[in-house]
Amino acid sequence: MNTWLSLLGGLVLWAAHFLAAYAIASLADISPYEHQAPLTWLLAGLTLACVLAAVVLAVRAWRATRRPDLGGAFVQRLSVLASMLSAIAIMWQSAPFLWRY
Repeated sequence: MNTWLSLLGGLVLWAAHFLAAYAIASLADISPYEHQAPLTWLLAGLTLACVLAAVVLAVRAWRATRRPDLGGAFVQRLSVLASMLSAIAIMWQSAPFLWRY
């Protein structure tokens, strides 16, 4: 179970952020102007939290590569790659909304 959590943790964060980001962006589009700034800050905070969580997962998996008894170095390096890809994707999908406001 720990191996699957390590492999899919970053990707699950990405999916959750994707759903939340588009929900917040949709709310911002239909809300009055005075409510758009708090929604932008909400998305910025959510993005920062998800990126930090993905980086923590990547660092945790990278440190586990030194211990070969936890699923092998290949699986842990794949976990690092997936978590870092997720961190980049989270920033990428939030950029248009955050630059718009």
